[in-house]
Amino acid sequence: MSIRNKLFLLLLLSLLLVSCKNPFRPDLTYNTGNSAVNNDPKQLLQSLERAYQDKNLDLYKKLLSPDFRFELLSSEVNQIGIDVNGDGIRDSWWGYEQEVQLTENLFKYGSSDGIYPPPDQISLRLQIPPENMWEIDPESGHEDWVVISCVFDLSLTFLSSNTVLGASGVARFYIKPIGERWFIAIWRDESNL
Repeated sequence: MSIRNKLFLLLLLSLLLVSCKNPFRPDLTYNTGNSAVNNDPKQLLQSLERAYQDKNLDLYKKLLSPDFRFELLSSEVNQIGIDVNGDGIRDSWWGYEQEVQLTENLFKYGSSDGIYPPPDQISLRLQIPPENMWEIDPESGHEDWVVISCVFDLSLTFLSSNTVLGASGVARFYIKPIGERWFIAIWRDESNL
């Protein structure tokens, strides 16, 4: 084969490889990184959904305020409340450290009673209402906080047993700004088990 034919073949092969890449349709990528997108309350709640979907504990922790509280309805305390202060009585709330531990168990280890392994898939869907339906927290000192009530659907899928566990209801998020970012200060579960 002559040098001219080799160059032509090389040029043709190069054009063929380049033509497979469409510059007007870049590769689609899904960001599964640990970077929290919480520049506004809506982005914060969308990042919460992503943290659950990706089972990403590092991302989840970046969405919570250091003084975070998870609050239960009083009717749920005997079922899922934990003794936060060590007085032998189940409390209707828990703080940041307990929340991180419980979420890590959900993402990595399964149920604390050993009945369920960690789910293969987790889906948290929040119906985030339009901004005109958000509230300002009326508590003194919380004038810059936003309160957003969301209908939620949570599903845990276990492929080995072909089982899906679900929960749905209403979650009330008390969201506060710290610097240029927003964080979940209180997550109040307002749904009955």
